[in-house]
This record gives sequence, C-alpha cells and structure tokens, in this order.
Amino acid sequence: MSNKVSTVAEALSERAKVALSGHSKNRFQAKGSVQIPQGLVDSLRHHLENGETHYPDRPGMLQLRKRIGKEVGKYLDGTRDESEVLITASEGEAVFVTILGLDLVPGGCILGSEGLLHQELFDWMGIEIRRLEDRSTSIAYWELNTKMGVKSCKGDLDTEIYAFGDILFGEEIEGLKLKPDTIVVGSLSSVLGIHGFDLGFVSAEASVLKAITAWKQASSICAPSPSQRVALWALGERP
Repeated sequence: MSNKVSTVAEALSERAKVALSGHSKNRFQAKGSVQIPQGLVDSLRHHLENGETHYPDRPGMLQLRKRIGKEVGKYLDGTRDESEVLITASEGEAVFVTILGLDLVPGGCILGSEGLLHQELFDWMGIEIRRLEDRSTSIAYWELNTKMGVKSCKGDLDTEIYAFGDILFGEEIEGLKLKPDTIVVGSLSSVLGIHGFDLGFVSAEASVLKAITAWKQASSICAPSPSQRVALWALGERP
C-alpha cells in the first residue's frame, strides 16, 4: 500500500506538467488577444455581483452536471443523474482521476490502440496499452475522435471508458449506443472556444464515480466557478 501511495502522490505532483504538455497542442489555444463576447462578460459580472465568489459544489455546478447527464444519456439507456457526473479542470484530468479511481496504477493495462489522444499520460502513469484483439484484460479505453470509428466500441468487456473528446454537444452521433455502465469522459473546450476556460467531465454509475471523485478531490478540489459559468453560458443559459 505504501508503494502505491507514493506512486500516486508522485503522479499527482506531476499531473500539471502532463496536462500543460498536452494542452499546448490544443487547437483552441488562442493566438494574440482573446475576444470574449460582451454577453459573457455581463453574465460573469451578474454572478459575481450576486455573491458567487466562493467555490462551487465540489462535483460541479448542478445545472452543468444535469446538462451533461442529459447529453450523455442520448447514447445510454437513459439520462444520467447529476450524481453520476463529475466536472473536472480538463479532459486530461478526467482521464487521470478515472484511471486512479479504477485502481489501474501502478502497472495497469487497458485495451486500446497506439496514438491515443492521452497516450503521453498513459505512458507516464505506466498504463500498458494492449492490442484490441487481446481480451485478457477487462478494461477498454475507446476514443471517439480517432480513426477507430463507432463500431470499435462494441465489445463484451466488464468496463469500458469512452472518451467523447470535445464533440459531445455537437450533432448527435448516429448509430452510437453504449453499454449502460460505460464510463464516459470528455471535454468542454470546443463549447467554450476560449483558451483558459477549459473544462472536462466524467460520467459513471454513482458507485464507480465515488472512487473517481475521491481522487479528483485530492487532485484539484473543484473546477473554477467562472469556467463552469462560461460553459453554461455557451450552452445557452442566461442570468
């Protein structure tokens, strides 16, 4: 146990370096001055003037978790409850705490393919990526924004982690149907479109999300209120 704790402690201290390395390649990174819509400025001012100067709920703002649960539900048997959604500081953090919550480090392995979006993070954490044909492990990690395609998510594994990337709030993905207990991670970057307001999320059954949330709390407590308000504003919520 002590070896595991020290390994995780080291991972937590280095998480920001990995996240920053990956974020530098983000296609939404701003160049030059950032243009923030006046309506968004007015919205943020409204919430600040009405006393929103404190930490939000640790799992994330209720309205945002409900919205994500509804979107995720399109590909499951039904809407995920707000208690089954956790807001994170980025998609990278969502993947990171999910791997920790599933007890995959040190020395864990998942099914997947080379060249994953978060391959650097998996490599650093010592997570072995096995070939898709190898069914000797019970956890699979699929990425929607790769060339694997929708059909690749169909399998009989015990646990599936499905990364939507940043396209969850776009057009509905035709033909995509996930197992009811699938763990879904994703990004809100394309919704925000503004560098500095990035957010991610994890959605899973409550019993599974509880362990993931514990690592999230140790990692960064909660995602900033302004970032979550920006996401809600971008999704159409107005004061």
